[in-house]
Amino acid sequence: MKIQLDQTSDAELLRLMLAGKRAAFAQLYQRWQAPVYRFALRLSGSVELAEDVTQDVFLTLMRDGAQYSGSGSFAAYLLTIARHSVLRRLQRERRFVTLETNGESEDTPLPDGLPDDAVDEAGPLANLTRSEMTEAVRQAVQGLPLHYREVVLLCHMQELSYTEAAEVIGCEIGTVCSRLYRARVLLAKSLAGWKPEAAAAPIKLKPARYAI
Repeated sequence: MKIQLDQTSDAELLRLMLAGKRAAFAQLYQRWQAPVYRFALRLSGSVELAEDVTQDVFLTLMRDGAQYSGSGSFAAYLLTIARHSVLRRLQRERRFVTLETNGESEDTPLPDGLPDDAVDEAGPLANLTRSEMTEAVRQAVQGLPLHYREVVLLCHMQELSYTEAAEVIGCEIGTVCSRLYRARVLLAKSLAGWKPEAAAAPIKLKPARYAI
């Protein structure tokens, strides 16, 4: 009986791919190429780097896919590979010092005069459009220190749970929560004076999930 690959789970597609079924790899690529590329692009700010990272991710999947245990989410597995690839390339290009010392630490005082909704669950991200970010929001997210930017991308753009985001980053869940809080505050400050030109109501972004 012919397998309907478009209805097959990621784990099963990976098993079929490792068994030599090329169509299974093609289905995984079709399903995950765009999310991986968007994450790499928004994390790095470079189209060229994002394209290279996306290629790296799927080459790694073909080479080391057997290392995926199936116990965690496939999205977290792929984005972990993508994150490591982005950071390696940024370090090689000397575009930042280290993730933890990228201009701000967890103890750096936050700016004053913040909007009241800065610490809400969705905070300043509540009015992001789902199909694409406005230029103002894109620039605000891109302007965040890298260790804050990545938690915003993982939890709000990729919609990973806090548990999954912690798995990707390799940190405690509490660290993800702390960085998200501070990222929302900084975004609120950055976007405080911005007003959208379009009158149409945006689609609200789903708040980050707390668990898988």
